[in-house]
Amino acid sequence: MKTSRLKELRAVIEEWAHIHNVETSLIEIQPRGIGSNVHVTVVASNGFENWRRSERHDSLFDFIHAKLNLDGDLFISRLSVMNEEEYEKYERVAV
Repeated sequence: MKTSRLKELRAVIEEWAHIHNVETSLIEIQPRGIGSNVHVTVVASNGFENWRRSERHDSLFDFIHAKLNLDGDLFISRLSVMNEEEYEKYERVAV
C-alpha cells in the first residue's frame, strides 16, 4: 500500500476524532498482506466514556468509508477502536 494512502487514512481518523471530541493516544495503521489490506487500531485517552464499543467501531468505519473509500480499494481487515484501559487489557498481552 502506498505511503500517501496510509497518510490519508491517518488524516481521516484524526478528523473523525476531532469531530467527536476524542483525544487519541494511539493511531496505528499496519498494511497487511497483498494490496490494500490494513489493520487499524485507535486508542483514546479521553472521549469514549459514553460510547458502546459497537458505536465507536461503526462510527469510525462508516466515516472512513464515506471519506476515503469511495472506490472500494481500501480493505480494513481489522478495526479496533478502544479506550486505554481496553487496550492495556486486550492488546498489550504478551503473545
